[in-house]
Amino acid sequence: MSDQLGYRACPLCETYANSDAGYFARAFGDPKLLAATGEAITDALGFCARHGAKLLSQESLSIGDGVVEMLHDTIPRLMLLLNEKYFLESQVQQILFGAEQACPACTYANRAVGRQSARLARQYSIAENQASAGHSHGLCVGHFQLLAADLAPESRLAGLTQYADDLGRVVRRMKELLRSARKTDAWPVEDAAATLNHALGLIAGRPMVEIRTSGAGLANGLDLCPTLVEAIACSDTCPLCIETERARQRWLLNVEKAAGFDEDAWLFFPTCPEHVSAIARLGAPTLTAAVVERALSVSLRYLRQQIQALVRAAELREEEAKIKAEGPEFWAEYKRRRPRRKIPGPKTPSHRLEKCPGCERIDVATDKATDTLLHLLNKKGHREVFSQGYGLCLKHFARVYLTASKGVVRAMLAEEQRGRLTEFTRNISNLNRRLPISEAALLRNVLVKKTLHQFCGFA
Repeated sequence: MSDQLGYRACPLCETYANSDAGYFARAFGDPKLLAATGEAITDALGFCARHGAKLLSQESLSIGDGVVEMLHDTIPRLMLLLNEKYFLESQVQQILFGAEQACPACTYANRAVGRQSARLARQYSIAENQASAGHSHGLCVGHFQLLAADLAPESRLAGLTQYADDLGRVVRRMKELLRSARKTDAWPVEDAAATLNHALGLIAGRPMVEIRTSGAGLANGLDLCPTLVEAIACSDTCPLCIETERARQRWLLNVEKAAGFDEDAWLFFPTCPEHVSAIARLGAPTLTAAVVERALSVSLRYLRQQIQALVRAAELREEEAKIKAEGPEFWAEYKRRRPRRKIPGPKTPSHRLEKCPGCERIDVATDKATDTLLHLLNKKGHREVFSQGYGLCLKHFARVYLTASKGVVRAMLAEEQRGRLTEFTRNISNLNRRLPISEAALLRNVLVKKTLHQFCGFA
């Protein structure tokens, strides 16, 4: 679907992609940066699944020497985090709580986007350029919001208004296309492709290549482990990664079913770029159009809420200026009588964008799986089975470790994680001592891939 219809290019998405492309060569290829890379990975407890997949690709493992050196430096730091006596230390808690969203590669690329966004904002804040601030110039919705937050107050309202008008026209056009497609029960590809291109690009931005980190491990886990009881015994995959992927696949099926019921579709239709792109990859144009229209409508509503808040703030400031001009006694009376209210600043959104139903359903499923896992681990028999299996990737370990109550289960989780990381260090040392260089390099890559899964998960 994405190949057929394409995406409208967003310049900030391009900035992200360009920074993203060079991250690993920079982080692992420059010996001077390996120590900083190790610290960043420790603080994030690894990479997000997408960047982990990129690192696990054969091309990226050409920087394998840097990866091995980084792991040798990082694992001792992780051992301190996995020492239960430091569990309540503020730095440890900060790392554990932030692990699920943290990724040093994402941070690196997002900083580049932030710098470019700030440059664009300064350009649009110049008086002669203010009229063009609201024109998208190819910016996706998410990156326009980022730019709008950096705009000077006098430019922001005009920019939001213009962008909302442009977005409203796209939403209306998408509604017309959907009505036409449903009447004829066919998608008018020739007439609609350009519109869907543009709309999909607005909500999803530049498409990121989908690289799954699982290999055969996750697929086998899904087939052979219908419940978490079987998944904790799986020898090559994190059991919570299995449950997360199961929830993702179940949600995708529900989206397809919900498309036939307009009233309930909002319960399942995604609104975030990642999950809108996942629907587009299914290759169903009418379904994609329905999802994109819904996501853009949610974004448009949020933009209008921001505009209303800015207009109201301007009205309040104008009202206060008039009262102050009338004299001190009028201002004192006004302050005494007026309700207490805070005027929203130019960068303060008045409303929060509703959470993507895809993200929400997968998060809920992962929370339930976490609770189920802790319940299972309260029993000695299940703890023994868990110890013989793969264990948890670091991202899911952080989630479970934080939730586990003090005692046998928390201590066992930390001990198992330490043991797996120690095993990697020991195996690498043994390989380098006992095998010829060529054979050691081959087996080392196998071990590195296995260990990197600990740092990025499977789903």
